[in-house]
Amino acid sequence: MSVFETVRVHDGLPVFWEAHVARLLVSSAACGLPVSEQVLARAKSLLSPAWTEGVLRLYVTAGDGSPTSSVLQSRTAVLWESRRRDLPQSYVLETSSDPHLPLFGGQKTGNYWANARSLGSAHGRGADEAPLFTPDNHLTGCCMANAFVLLHGVWRTPPAGCGAREGVVRQWVLDHFEAVEAHVSRDEMALAEGVFLTSSWLGVMPARQLDRRGLCIADRVLDLRQTLEAEMQRTAR
Repeated sequence: MSVFETVRVHDGLPVFWEAHVARLLVSSAACGLPVSEQVLARAKSLLSPAWTEGVLRLYVTAGDGSPTSSVLQSRTAVLWESRRRDLPQSYVLETSSDPHLPLFGGQKTGNYWANARSLGSAHGRGADEAPLFTPDNHLTGCCMANAFVLLHGVWRTPPAGCGAREGVVRQWVLDHFEAVEAHVSRDEMALAEGVFLTSSWLGVMPARQLDRRGLCIADRVLDLRQTLEAEMQRTAR
């Protein structure tokens, strides 16, 4: 019983730190896990100068007590993972056939077992990621990233109401790119002209293939990726 944020660390400094803390406060309140901004701010002081590149995961848990008891005092966990950011130029996607029903809408909860299984299955089929769909065949995103889909010349990203994660980078893209929040059905996904993923670790990741079908990688998506990378380096502080 937890909510979390994943923060990229670049050159020993967290990227989009204030935005991630703000998102975690919103998620905590929505899920009834009380936590103060001061507690989350102290997590930044745990960063070590030796941690040059990787991810910092901030978890707010339900704390002590039974699963049905009121949450009186949350416990906060900070997990560090050293990781080289050696990313490919584009991704191969294979749609998951399993229905996906995330909890609490677009909040990032710690219940990620289904995501991990779907990602492992995609890797087993030679893909990098897997688009996930609700039981009524609405796209939620991918296992570890949000998705933007080009249909009839318009870029769409699923709304939080269908389970899409309201990620910091997803919001940055909505603020800096012509895209709309709109449902994408499984049938529409099969007709996608282009797809790119977003996450704090990936930034903007274009997809070159979906279910063995080639996709267009637009120049404006590559420009968006470069602009985001520059912004992420600027905001690492």
